[in-house]
Amino acid sequence: MSLWISCFCYESYRQIKSELIFKMNSFYSGPSIKLYGKLRNWFNFDKNNVLQVYSGKIDIGQHISSTLALISSKITGINYDQVEIIKLDTDISPNEGKTASSLSVPDSGSAIKAASLSLRKAFMKYSLKTLNVNFEDIVFDNGIIKDIKSNRSISYWDYAKTNEFNELTIPEKFDEKEIREFKYKNDHKVEIKTINDIVTGKYEYVHDMIFPKMLHARIIRPPNYFSKFIKFTNNIDQKIKKLDIKIIVKNSFLAILSTDEYLVVKYLDIIKQNIVWEEVKKLSEDTVYNSLKNNDKESLLVKSGGEAFYENIPSIKEFKDKKYTTLTSEYKKGYLMHGPIGPSAACAVFTNNKFTIYSHSQALYDLKLSCSEYFKIDPNNITLKFRPGSGCYGHNGADDVAFEAAVLSKEFPDIHILLKWSREDEHCWEPYGSASLNKLTGVIDTKGKIIYWSNEAFSDTYMTRPSNTELHNFISYNFIHNHFTKYKSSPKTKAHMGIHRNLDPLYDFGETRLVKNLVHDLPLRTSALRTLGAFSNVIALECFINELAKAKNIDPFEIRINHLKDERAIAVIENLKDQMNSKDQGKDLYRGIGFSRYKNSAAFCCVGVELKVNEDLEIKLIDAWISVDAGEVAYEDGIKAQVEGGFVQAASWALYEEVNFDTKEIISKDWDTYKIIGFDNIPNIQTNVIDQLGFPYLGVGEVVAGPTGAAISNALSEALGQTIKTIPFTKEIITKELLET
Repeated sequence: MSLWISCFCYESYRQIKSELIFKMNSFYSGPSIKLYGKLRNWFNFDKNNVLQVYSGKIDIGQHISSTLALISSKITGINYDQVEIIKLDTDISPNEGKTASSLSVPDSGSAIKAASLSLRKAFMKYSLKTLNVNFEDIVFDNGIIKDIKSNRSISYWDYAKTNEFNELTIPEKFDEKEIREFKYKNDHKVEIKTINDIVTGKYEYVHDMIFPKMLHARIIRPPNYFSKFIKFTNNIDQKIKKLDIKIIVKNSFLAILSTDEYLVVKYLDIIKQNIVWEEVKKLSEDTVYNSLKNNDKESLLVKSGGEAFYENIPSIKEFKDKKYTTLTSEYKKGYLMHGPIGPSAACAVFTNNKFTIYSHSQALYDLKLSCSEYFKIDPNNITLKFRPGSGCYGHNGADDVAFEAAVLSKEFPDIHILLKWSREDEHCWEPYGSASLNKLTGVIDTKGKIIYWSNEAFSDTYMTRPSNTELHNFISYNFIHNHFTKYKSSPKTKAHMGIHRNLDPLYDFGETRLVKNLVHDLPLRTSALRTLGAFSNVIALECFINELAKAKNIDPFEIRINHLKDERAIAVIENLKDQMNSKDQGKDLYRGIGFSRYKNSAAFCCVGVELKVNEDLEIKLIDAWISVDAGEVAYEDGIKAQVEGGFVQAASWALYEEVNFDTKEIISKDWDTYKIIGFDNIPNIQTNVIDQLGFPYLGVGEVVAGPTGAAISNALSEALGQTIKTIPFTKEIITKELLET
């Protein structure tokens, strides 16, 4: 694999993707094949009776390995158990960008589907020619073609040794009928890859890595982002060095290391008690919602198609005719953290002017280029190897801890450094999903048609992953350089990026006014949390459409269907309606729904919820229904696992989660101060997957979040007779809004 391809920039990758237009009766291989067109970029047959498949996407618990293996197995005819997905390694894996934005199956799945089809077609042709037989005289079984007359055979593993295999290129387009010839089914029930190792404790996480003479490390954290190291007290640094413990001080970046992990943990707290920090700046003197409204901001107009533009933003229209009903509303959401079950970790070694870094980051190629720039080392001398970690979606602490491990490994050449974040590190130092605010105005006529729609989104940026040009996005980079000025991000303008993801409604609302407001100087560090701005934007949209429906006494299903033109969108909503109607609504139970097509280009999803509210304003989820159309179903159980897991996460966001802080520090330091949903509030979930055989794969990982939050909100509105407009729906927030009304 050529080095220039390995380092191909992500933006070029995405540009190629945007140029591909899916059409019926055609299957497009996707952007990855345009960059990696050789069959050998995707397959390795060096292991006997094993098909090794390369992918540029990583499996962090979303069943991607199982899905990709099943796609290849269906088409190549090799047993699923004999298909192995190689863990991402930047030296050998195709660069498919970040594992993010629900693109793993649409991108890597499409590429592997195309590669598998090319492999089977070429192998079949080669075998018939080599064996000198006709098609009707062969038996094809598990990667082996046998001549039934002579009993001679050829396998994929034989074919892989030929020059033809090494030079074979993959077409960028196939007729769908070429795939249908294999007559595969989409009802496979398979064992999840690695499940045996996971449940038996054999699965290797980055936290578990062991190397000879390895140093265990922890970072000595300051009180907050704006704390400058002044000095140690009581000569604690000198005393500790006598105990086989090493201390690194690089301006305000401090670390403790030892071959004995117990000593590191024990003396970390002792050192913290003997350090003087200078507070350079307070976190905030105001509430975040006041800051969202009043701080300096950059405002962009979002047009149909979801792209943002630096254009004049029109004023909100007024409709004075009495046949029109105008409503306004404001929805708010606090800061959310990723909340991984296990804190982040990384392992790094620096040898012969080369780095090898083991990380669970979703953006290993970005990390490679960032480290190259920071250390001024050729990217070819930096290898990133994926190892599973905390299993968390979005930009949690993975990138930061990998950078910190690399910094420490440079100080101790030839020694592996295993750096682990603590629970407090993860909760207080990861980049959060931003607090946000949506201001809406809608106009509906006497016939129940929404003729005007305005939605302004206010938020901090979601796009601060480190890059070779934005090293300051590593939190420790700032402490190394004593840089305490918050960087002012620039608004992203591409369709459905960051703040304005799913701001553009799929519905036909007549005239729309959509505004993206990037608010500066907000108190907490933010970046990509699952769905980015779509969670709050979809909730605001789906709750406000219910407000308009109530104003005209229109059924929630009806008002949505009446404003949609996409037949697949309508089918998903009607499917959910049928699911919910199959069960009678219980006494004192209340229902709500929410719909979205993620980014208006991924899967269609509609969610229904039934809940009750007790006298203490505690919300109990009883039943949930999910209807999803993700195009052709590659792996149905995988889709269900993704959307049902996503439902639970979104329900937790809606009901419990919020990062709290004061002027000095983050308060939400552990599970007691940052509450998440428990098993006692997981409803009975019924999921229906609509299979669109022959249609392109659609991303499904993030589609359920917004509809889930909206469904819970709309059900709560039915229960209380009033819409609660601040997430999470805690007793305190509900009480406050009820009293204010």
